[in-house]
Amino acid sequence: MAESKKPTDDKDERTNDNKDKQTNDDDDNDNDESVFSKLQDLMNRFSGLMSSSTSDEPVEEPVLKSFDLKNAAEYMSKCSNIIVMAGAGISTSAGIPDFRSPGTGLYSQLSKYDLPSPEAIFHLEFFRNNPKPFFLLAKELYPQKFTPTPTHFFIRLLNEKNKLLRIFTQNIDSLERIAGIPSEKIVEAHGTFFTSHCLNCRKEYDLEFVKVLFIKYD
Repeated sequence: MAESKKPTDDKDERTNDNKDKQTNDDDDNDNDESVFSKLQDLMNRFSGLMSSSTSDEPVEEPVLKSFDLKNAAEYMSKCSNIIVMAGAGISTSAGIPDFRSPGTGLYSQLSKYDLPSPEAIFHLEFFRNNPKPFFLLAKELYPQKFTPTPTHFFIRLLNEKNKLLRIFTQNIDSLERIAGIPSEKIVEAHGTFFTSHCLNCRKEYDLEFVKVLFIKYD
């Protein structure tokens, strides 16, 4: 008797499995529809937000009509209190290397100084123990060997037109000063060749004094 009921039991199990699968499929469909409904609702709300902002708020005119020299010059002609932020790139055409360009950058040329790391040449602790590499490098970068670039003279022109408020520069080459930009308009974030200070008494020394050190460590 028990054996005769087994096929029926197997059929019932298959029927239950099919029902479970159908239930899972229905759940998945419900989940998909729920996600789609939420996504559609979000898109509708975003669309309404965009339409209300464009209709209620004034549209700002772009600062520049196009990204070319003519439009940049026209815009700057209307400006005052211009702030310039400059880095190594404005001096590379003068022959002064930047820091990280492969092969030509400053860090690529420091292997001859046998440093623990390229950055060590600018670390105060390393300088106190061994100043020679720094002065040898400084001699190569000595400002009076270089001529300011068109960018430097453009910044001077901004000042002559009473438009320059300040130039913030990462460069130590002093080419801004050599180009004729007033020192009170220049912020030299990393220092400058133009002046030096004693590490102990903080006495200030000029560029000519640094030339003497170049000779000493030559």
